[in-house]
Amino acid sequence: MKLISFGLFLFFFISCNAQLPKNGTYTYKYCDEEYNKCLETCKIKIKEDSIWIYAPANLSGIKEGELLEKGKLVKHKTGKWMITTSEKDKKSKIVGGCEGPAWIDFKKKKFWYC
Repeated sequence: MKLISFGLFLFFFISCNAQLPKNGTYTYKYCDEEYNKCLETCKIKIKEDSIWIYAPANLSGIKEGELLEKGKLVKHKTGKWMITTSEKDKKSKIVGGCEGPAWIDFKKKKFWYC
């Protein structure tokens, strides 16, 4: 009985703990941290622990489809997946909120940027 209980616990723990998606190109919602809302959709490309985010339409100063952000995906102690561009980002106490690195929610398919 203990073995079955442990197996179920392990299954739920792994299921609830978000993992990186498979390598590929996806469409995610582009969400603005400053206004706390999603504005457009954008394309993202994931290859292992690397990510490239391409600009959505209607952003000022950048054309649709241009590279907006790139970096390494690191899971922060808060549970959020942050996009790091330097070693300093990996040690960040804050994720998002216009103060910390950009982050991505794989479950809701949202990329948060400021």
